[in-house]
Amino acid sequence: MEPRRLRANKKQKHHTFRNFVLIIILLILVVMVGGYGYYRYSLKPINPKNHNQIEIQITPEETSDQVASDLKKDKVIRSPYVFKHYITKHNLNNIQSGYFIVQQDMTLSQIANRLNQQGAASSNLAKSNSSLLIIEGERIDQIANAIPEHSNFTKQQFLNLMKDKAFLKQLSQKYPELLDSAMKSKHTRYPLEGYLYPAVYNTKKYNTLKDLVTQMVATTNDNVKPYLDKFKSENLTVQQALTLASLVEKEARTPKDMQLVAGVFLNRLDKNMPIQSDVSIQYALNTNKKNLSIKDTQVNSPYNLYRHKGLGPGPFNNPGLEAIKAVANPLDRDKGYLYFVANMKTGKIHFSTTLNQQNQYTKKYEKDNQ
Repeated sequence: MEPRRLRANKKQKHHTFRNFVLIIILLILVVMVGGYGYYRYSLKPINPKNHNQIEIQITPEETSDQVASDLKKDKVIRSPYVFKHYITKHNLNNIQSGYFIVQQDMTLSQIANRLNQQGAASSNLAKSNSSLLIIEGERIDQIANAIPEHSNFTKQQFLNLMKDKAFLKQLSQKYPELLDSAMKSKHTRYPLEGYLYPAVYNTKKYNTLKDLVTQMVATTNDNVKPYLDKFKSENLTVQQALTLASLVEKEARTPKDMQLVAGVFLNRLDKNMPIQSDVSIQYALNTNKKNLSIKDTQVNSPYNLYRHKGLGPGPFNNPGLEAIKAVANPLDRDKGYLYFVANMKTGKIHFSTTLNQQNQYTKKYEKDNQ
């Protein structure tokens, strides 16, 4: 018969080993949760309030490791590792060479997409101060503020041109597939909202403001054209598709989340439910404030998608390519998602099929965000 003390020692060793394993598992979980939180945090802008332009140069010889390191040194991304993981996961490894303009208020997704765009400048942009950067999700009034800083044109000249009927007619005749539905839409604040493509424009290349704006629209036409058939299959006009893209641009950060959010909005439209996006209220009120009141959501505006079903007059900003692609290729529509809510700390979006599920997650995230 085994001595009692020996059995007790074995039992104690067993408990010690089990506790050790539990501690290891807990440590792994803490590292995983902390790592995921940091990953989501690294996707956010370094400084949402800093709109200063930062010029970077990428040479043909540079590897993605070197590019990531340079972006970190220039203080436009937090983590080279997260940047490299992100561009690999989202097939954004085709980084172009040349000069690019980025800002600290850009998300990692916006920066990665910017570096993958064709048409990077081959010579220095910053010295001439003629590089106009349109960021994904910027409104026409925000672009107007930047016009006098990076060109010889004034803000008022730009805003006047946005409502110049003769110029708009000329553009619609040049790009009928793109602009026909926009020109037919009523009560739009600016008919070209949504059609000024986010990119860097060297304003010295254009003799007139009309030439500059025409190039912006031409670039949108080039990027939207491959998805026209997809929009038609969803029974969307170009105006409706770009309106959805402008909502998606502001509601989600990653390409996958954009596709899921697009699916939610399309599902709501199919069920004749109001979109109820805060992005529409911000545009209606011409404000950037995030914490909207119930009174705000009751504003009397055709752009208010809380009060009005459908998509309203038109786009709420000028969306980038990822948001446009998301509307053309929405994800998980068959799962019936009708709601989503984001954790403001981590950026994670949770999707729900019922209002009860949505309310539960909203309460949880409101508590977490306090």
